[in-house]
Amino acid sequence: MVDLANDPNAKLLGAGRSGKVFLIRNQTGLLARKIFYADKVAYLIHYFFFGSPNPYIWNEDAINCAFYRRRILSYLVQFWFDQDLRVAEAISTSWNQKFKAYQMDTEFIQGRHVALRQPLNQERIGELSTLVHHIMIPLQNKLIQAGFDGLVWQAGKGTPTALNNFLLTSNISDQYSFVWIDLESGVPALFPLNFLALISFYLPKSIKHGRALFDDVDTQKLKQYVNNFQVNLKQTIGTQQFNELVEYIDQLELHQKKWKSMKRVDRSIQYQLKKELITKQQASWYSNHPLLWYRREFFRILGEVFNNVLIKLPIRIFNKLIQIRYKLFVSRFRKFLFSQRYRLTIAKNYVAKRINIWQDRKQLKNEEADDFLKHLNRETSSEYLNDFGVHLGIKILIKITEYLVIPLLYLIGLIDELFFITWLILGGPIYRTVYTSWRVIQSFINRKEIPWIAFLVGLIPTIGILAYPCQLIYSAQGKKKKIAQFIVYDFFSVIGEKIPGWGGTDTQTEHFFNHLADKIARHKNRTKSL
Repeated sequence: MVDLANDPNAKLLGAGRSGKVFLIRNQTGLLARKIFYADKVAYLIHYFFFGSPNPYIWNEDAINCAFYRRRILSYLVQFWFDQDLRVAEAISTSWNQKFKAYQMDTEFIQGRHVALRQPLNQERIGELSTLVHHIMIPLQNKLIQAGFDGLVWQAGKGTPTALNNFLLTSNISDQYSFVWIDLESGVPALFPLNFLALISFYLPKSIKHGRALFDDVDTQKLKQYVNNFQVNLKQTIGTQQFNELVEYIDQLELHQKKWKSMKRVDRSIQYQLKKELITKQQASWYSNHPLLWYRREFFRILGEVFNNVLIKLPIRIFNKLIQIRYKLFVSRFRKFLFSQRYRLTIAKNYVAKRINIWQDRKQLKNEEADDFLKHLNRETSSEYLNDFGVHLGIKILIKITEYLVIPLLYLIGLIDELFFITWLILGGPIYRTVYTSWRVIQSFINRKEIPWIAFLVGLIPTIGILAYPCQLIYSAQGKKKKIAQFIVYDFFSVIGEKIPGWGGTDTQTEHFFNHLADKIARHKNRTKSL
């Protein structure tokens, strides 16, 4: 894929399963350009259900449907929500020859995602609840009533990933205004986290439409809905806009019928034709010989699997290994063992990096991030922050052991399955407990506070890395405690971000784990006060 990073008029804003979005500067101002593509997971899912990748990449009727759906919903969302929610307006669609994919230009929205919880943002904790309960759930119900069966997925029914389809653009006296920025799905609506949503809505609707649900619209139901609310719609959006709405629905119906009526083999052939992988003559011939096309596809896929697994993967691993600067690694490891200042620097650099990431995501205000960083830079003597640096270093060693040493020992037969599994689960807690036990003994001898909190938390797999931040929350005061709390919030948020499929930044999954961190951090505050 062509890199637009060096284009002075383009800036990457984000990427999802359906496309990459760039900020474009042109003569008329700023716009958001979504260039459609499919990541590997989405590619496989689409190929399984439809015989080709995401149709917005290659199918002109599909991209036209996306355009007219936005135009239609721009009017309907205004009718439903007034100023509380609107749709990022579609401007145009076109074929991008460099990417060999369709693109859609929409208005650029200045805004941010709803706030995660962190030690300094108590005034923003109502944003998530407002978006979910006052915008997304009512929107889902309205979409169902109007026949937008497939669009309910992008509005978040049963799936936590749809939360980042909405931006907060205004928050004045707790009066929130949101914009729905992403209406095009990346995968069929058959993988909700909520199983009840699958069996009660998505599967029945898929059966109704005769295919896996993917941004499908029941245009007859939509026409009936618009007709039923004709008077109210004209009063809200105006007569001229209502006439445009009716025309957009007709165009949507036309293009959706052409798109959805394509045979599976034709979708596969037309995709490769658009990507210039076959000629028009080949496409025409294979359309008349579908079995030969499927034979060709079988051997093509088999060749790709062989090439990726047996050739590219070993080469990639080898290149990674030879790029490691082993002398530098040994030097830093020596410093880690013998220099307390170096261990403290590791911890401070890690925390500073995470603070900057939150700031870039607008989850920390500039003044909040600056306050954290100033205090962190002044921190030179915290034993618990130093101990956190030790645990970070231990984590790196554990990962190297888990991914390289232990599998190697298992493959050559020096350890059995039980030891292999036990190490994967308990390796981290064992190392942390050995270190923390030594610190407990040391504190007892020197008559200092014994880090019991760190000892107990360190026994827990995965989250044991938070042992000393939790201890710091319990023991420290002021900004030092806030930094420790931030580490806890950040760690749990990263868990939600890294969960495959249903995780990611600014998803409800990330917010769920972020709320767990909030309970831990504030519970320790209450425990200390008692």
